[in-house]
Amino acid sequence: MKKFLLSVVALAALSSLAISQETDPPPPPRFQPWQQVWQCNDIRVTITGRDPYSVEYDLGGTIWGGAHFTVVKGNLFFNERPCLPLRPVGY
Repeated sequence: MKKFLLSVVALAALSSLAISQETDPPPPPRFQPWQQVWQCNDIRVTITGRDPYSVEYDLGGTIWGGAHFTVVKGNLFFNERPCLPLRPVGY
């Protein structure tokens, strides 16, 4: 009788362990550095994420007063005109 009770307790413990492993949420994904390059007429915009807490913007070319950049649904606009996404070097 003791062996039967011990086997029932062991089986219950194993099944609860298996259920808890199935319901545990997956670990959060690791941060991956990223970069986007856009061409906006004669302006090249490079957007870089080096860590999860900051984003760097580098503007190259000639910029006159009144430059206005907007991101709408993942697309970059310069003075309300769409920019062309480019593939960064090394990716």
